[in-house]
Amino acid sequence: MNFLSQYLDWHYITVWAKLFLIWRNLFLFPWYYFGVTYHLRNLLSPWKRQVAKKGVGLRVGDILSVLGFNLISRGIGASIRTFTILYGLVLMSILGVFGALLTLSWLFIPFITIPFYTWRSKTDLDEVKKILGKAHGDMEKFCIYLFSHQVSRFILSRLGIHPDYVIDMLKQLPAKKESIKTYIPNVEKLKTIADCVIQICKAYPPFVTLFSRKKIDAKDLDAVVAWYTRLNTKPSMPLIFDLPRIQGLPCIGHAWNYGYTVSLDSFSKDLTRSPSPYPFLVGREKEIEEMQRVLLKNTTNNIIIVGEPGVARHLLVETLAHRMQTGEVIRQLARQRILSLDMHSILASKPTIAEAKGVLSDILEEGTHAGNVNVVIDEIDKYTSSGDGRIDLTDVLEKFAESSVGVIGITTPSEYHRYIEVNAVLTKLFEKIEVKQPPLATVLEELELSIVPVLEAKHRIYVTYQALKKVLEDADKYISNTPFPGKAIELLDQTAVYVVTQKLGHLLKPNHVDEFLAKKLNIPLGDLKSGEREKLLNLEEGLHQYVINQHAAIAAIASSLRRSRLTISNPNKPIGTFLFLGPTGVGKTETAKALCRVYYGSPDFMARFDMSQYQKEEGIERLIGSVKLGTPGELTSYLRSRPFSLILLDEVEKADPQIFNLLLTLLDEGYITDAFGRQVNAKNTIIIATSNAAAEFIRQNINKGTPTNTLQKLIIEHILTEKIFSPEFINRFDAAVVFTPLSEGNLREVARLMLADLNKRLRPKEISVAVTDDLVATLSQKGFDPQFGGRAMRRTISSVIEDQIAQKLLEGNIKKGEEIHITL
Repeated sequence: MNFLSQYLDWHYITVWAKLFLIWRNLFLFPWYYFGVTYHLRNLLSPWKRQVAKKGVGLRVGDILSVLGFNLISRGIGASIRTFTILYGLVLMSILGVFGALLTLSWLFIPFITIPFYTWRSKTDLDEVKKILGKAHGDMEKFCIYLFSHQVSRFILSRLGIHPDYVIDMLKQLPAKKESIKTYIPNVEKLKTIADCVIQICKAYPPFVTLFSRKKIDAKDLDAVVAWYTRLNTKPSMPLIFDLPRIQGLPCIGHAWNYGYTVSLDSFSKDLTRSPSPYPFLVGREKEIEEMQRVLLKNTTNNIIIVGEPGVARHLLVETLAHRMQTGEVIRQLARQRILSLDMHSILASKPTIAEAKGVLSDILEEGTHAGNVNVVIDEIDKYTSSGDGRIDLTDVLEKFAESSVGVIGITTPSEYHRYIEVNAVLTKLFEKIEVKQPPLATVLEELELSIVPVLEAKHRIYVTYQALKKVLEDADKYISNTPFPGKAIELLDQTAVYVVTQKLGHLLKPNHVDEFLAKKLNIPLGDLKSGEREKLLNLEEGLHQYVINQHAAIAAIASSLRRSRLTISNPNKPIGTFLFLGPTGVGKTETAKALCRVYYGSPDFMARFDMSQYQKEEGIERLIGSVKLGTPGELTSYLRSRPFSLILLDEVEKADPQIFNLLLTLLDEGYITDAFGRQVNAKNTIIIATSNAAAEFIRQNINKGTPTNTLQKLIIEHILTEKIFSPEFINRFDAAVVFTPLSEGNLREVARLMLADLNKRLRPKEISVAVTDDLVATLSQKGFDPQFGGRAMRRTISSVIEDQIAQKLLEGNIKKGEEIHITL
């Protein structure tokens, strides 16, 4: 009785309702697809807007010629539209009759469909029940069947586990004949394969152990299941059930009511017919709706899209064009086209600017006549002003700004402020739509739904969820010159190429992201290697090979680097921030250089900013850029290009007072905002500021024999009392370190270091200087200067020893391999 009741419900209610809906939509489909209403409304419109206009005068021949041409144009249009309407009505009648017969006959054929219902009931049985039936309650068999399913294989591979490895692991388990309900009591209530996978991975001991060993937590498992669900959720019902989508489809012949664009097509790319390589644009519905609103305006339907390269400005336009083609836009836009102008070809088509303007004017006139054209001008700022290789086409754009052609310009915030915002004509005719960097959650979803499927098909690899998280983390931390989602997409693509070219397997894992980025940026990432571990442990020793004395400064730097590399320190601040205080020539700058040599492997990782050159108000503009001049900042540009580096702010006390306010955010929060409002990441830099302030006070206290610990406190109090630096500025540093003047013993060590450096420079000439105790002692005496410290030593070596060597080389008195003995 139960079977009969279920069958009758299925036959008379479920299926018949769907058949009625299908019949209705099939009946109405020709009406909309063949554009019956649309073509009736435009029945007598000229074919492709081909209309002849009478010239000046009242010559009968001209009048008859124009009249004849227009009648023929309208006749052609009416004939073709009438044929299309009749064809649609005939097809509508056929589908209506046959659909009605089929739908009504279903009511009178009960029980004949019982075999079909029985077969469908079996095939429609959910996957979980099918696997349960095969396993007969045995946990091991259930797991083997379950993890052989494509859904389970997707989940495992995206967690970095090869599905075949799991099957082999299950087959090697001791036969225990354990019941499924021992671990999943409610297994009959689970509706999907993914639900079963979650339950097993969280409860069945072999998988709990496996996930623990692979360091996969429950959140990652849930996130991958959500990824699969989003990826396999159909965005809409099938077309045959969706009448609004049928109504929104561009009808046959919708272009007949619009003019030809022969010249325009030769200088452009039709984005409505060129699908984007990435199918989804996530999180931009607000911007797309805004674009539709502007393009629907009768006049001044022009847009300027403002955003940094990498925020998907072009993909935004391509997505709108794709939706126009598929009818997923406001109905009035479904018949529109978006053409991307090739401005280089337009300007190169004629020898003079005036003639090129004529070409642009002609093709825009053609677009206006066509009636369904919108054009895209990339880097529109280049064509709205003159000078610096720019061409001012404002007069042409203004001429057509009130026409039916919608102009979509694309530019950056800095170029918009510099060239467009100051132009009152353009700001009146164009509506600005800002495209900002999306949140990380949106970027992750876009990678999952749009980017990963394309890259996996292209490179034939699987991208793990942990790798996606690592891409977002590393891109956010180490790539500053491009915003999201661009930098995440680029890093993921480059890492996929790296995995394929290096033959690292078919799974893209998080360590691959670190390996690739470490090689690209030449920075240490990922797990510590043995060599790097030793370098970090012995960092003080390595630095003391280049820097004499100054143990407090070196200890502070070494500790900061170790904390940062092991991700113990605050990730939202720079690696380390230090204020080096002391007289000239005690090794402040040399300590920074030594750090680059020892840790980074090269002094090229250091950028020195002489803050005495930033004393005036324009110093800030030099550091962070100028909107007025359109120039980038020296500091911000360096941080973008070298995010992993050491910034040395030399003689910081000489900078303009306003710069100190700028540095507060840099030191405390690890970023700086440039003149154009863009944040520049500085979380992977070491920032060292040096100052000669209180040098005499330090020297006096050293002469008095003040202990080092007490000296540190006294110097800070002196600086605050004299208002050399504010308390807020001092407190932003991880440490303010006092460099003490060099003793005579220190100077001997400095002399040996400088002589070793000289011999290193002489090595290509195959000669060297004999480093004797007498030479070192003499240098420490002659090179001692309480005011200039170690710098006096360097000048002595340069003016005395290097001059002697140069003289002897010129005279030919030095042979290759000879050790030179210098007498002073």
